[in-house]
Amino acid sequence: MKDHRRLSSHTVWEVQIAVAAAGDAPPDRRSCRDFVASRAAVQAASLGFFTGAALLRTIEQEARAQRLTQMKSLFNICLSFVSQQPRLIESLAELPTECKQLLLEWLCSHDLLSDDHSTRLMALPNFGRNLTRLSFYLSEELTDDTLIALANNSHQLEQITIIHCPQVSDVGVLSVTRGQRQLMKLELRSIRKLTSAGLDNVCSPYLTTVDLSGCAQIDSEGIVQLVSINRGIRCLYLNYCKAVDDVALYAIGSYLGENLAVLELDFLPNLSDPPTTLYHLSLSCPNIQTLSLCRYFGNSDNELDQLDEYRIDGLGLRDLDLYGNYFFTLPRIPSTVTSIRLSCCGDEDVNDLIRRLRSQRFLTSIRLQLSCTESDSRSVEVANGFLIALLPNIGSKITRLQISLPRLTDHALLLICESCVNLKHLAFDVKFMSTALLQRYFCGGVKSRASSLRSLKLCRLRVTYRVLFAIARGACSLEEIEMSHIAGVDDRFLSLLADTCPNLRSVNFNGCPWVTDKGMSMLARRCPLREVRIRATAVTDKAVYVLAQFCPDLEWIAHADFSGRPKFSDAALQCLRASCVKRVIC
Repeated sequence: MKDHRRLSSHTVWEVQIAVAAAGDAPPDRRSCRDFVASRAAVQAASLGFFTGAALLRTIEQEARAQRLTQMKSLFNICLSFVSQQPRLIESLAELPTECKQLLLEWLCSHDLLSDDHSTRLMALPNFGRNLTRLSFYLSEELTDDTLIALANNSHQLEQITIIHCPQVSDVGVLSVTRGQRQLMKLELRSIRKLTSAGLDNVCSPYLTTVDLSGCAQIDSEGIVQLVSINRGIRCLYLNYCKAVDDVALYAIGSYLGENLAVLELDFLPNLSDPPTTLYHLSLSCPNIQTLSLCRYFGNSDNELDQLDEYRIDGLGLRDLDLYGNYFFTLPRIPSTVTSIRLSCCGDEDVNDLIRRLRSQRFLTSIRLQLSCTESDSRSVEVANGFLIALLPNIGSKITRLQISLPRLTDHALLLICESCVNLKHLAFDVKFMSTALLQRYFCGGVKSRASSLRSLKLCRLRVTYRVLFAIARGACSLEEIEMSHIAGVDDRFLSLLADTCPNLRSVNFNGCPWVTDKGMSMLARRCPLREVRIRATAVTDKAVYVLAQFCPDLEWIAHADFSGRPKFSDAALQCLRASCVKRVIC
């Protein structure tokens, strides 16, 4: 009993579910084959005298015997087992609250919401009685009826998350939000059938976060009603809300005022006067700390030479995102800004930009995107000249750099390598550049200048094996890598990545024909992969089964041929979906 008192709550939940599973029926052969140590774990948990420490030691010993570096947690193994046991429905309704919420997410991720057993479970009064969180992501099985059944017994919800569920409409949202006075966070993203009427029941004095991104039918009337009733909202996300106009932004400033701390207004095409509306909003909400305005000014009737009149106010603004707004002159921004994201094409007044950025005393992070779509020599030279003038002055503050050019000169590339000492994310979409300088940047192993990079993206670049090997050895901190449409990328490169980059989570080898099962299997065994893009490669079903075995956290795999034909068999993809904890987007 003394050891049991020291167990974490999560371990107690694992033991409870495992005991329930093992007490009713032994795990089937497929479960034991797919999930290493499931039999040992469930049997150990079923013994009353086993402590949590002994149970975890059993799992570790089993994993060590199989020489695994990654495996499902006992909790997820048990979720997989009990979700297939109809005789456990009554017992599952009595599980701790957190267990039931995670079980719901599991059923959603594995397309089991419409199953008869799941329907019966969600209709039980005890199942929904103590729920505090509902989370559904990319489910075509989630319907209004399912939400109504859960809402009938769930009256203490603190968080509701429904993302890209095409069958959900106003009826389901109205039902699940009705009477939720404890609600603190509401995420309704990319719900095509949701209109402003679906927000009528949203009313909570504790509501602080609302995300309606991608809900194209929600108009200003719905936003006005939402913010007038819930004036404690601190974080508001309205990205891609195409029906929202200036009226909604004026209402946000009027009703939320000093409470608002985070606001995202990306890609709003229905605004008639974006600069004036934004200026009024920034004056009304002086405590905004994070402001995202991606392509916000794209619909302005003003000419580019008038952009220097734009002004963004705010006493506490820290993070400003201006992606997709190509200003000739940077707008006036508060001196409190510490991080900014900019898009440039090379035609900007570079001296004025340098002056304005250097005047920001607290600015420590610049995320710069330089894109030159014109292929003529003059445009290319202007873009390179822009980099040559900019980097020596503010290169040390650039943490993310994305360059899309037909040609990058040696001088510009050398300045990138020498001036951007705090670079964390680097992306090149360049046809012609010096591979010798690129190799020098990555040379040195863990002591190379690129050793602190977290993300590296190279596309359609002609490089030698020496450059690839230097990248694999020098960029040892990578979490994301893209080497798409590069002919030299093969299994040897992937093998080096597997040895030197143990934190890799996202890989993109689209269009690399020499990438095969051997290289992908090495990465799968040694890296916690979550996103894999392997279109137009030589990878087969064999690598998919290895991913299913060693990468339980995988969420994305892009595999179809560029012609649209599927690359892997349905059986292999189904095995992958069943083996992973979350939904796998294929």
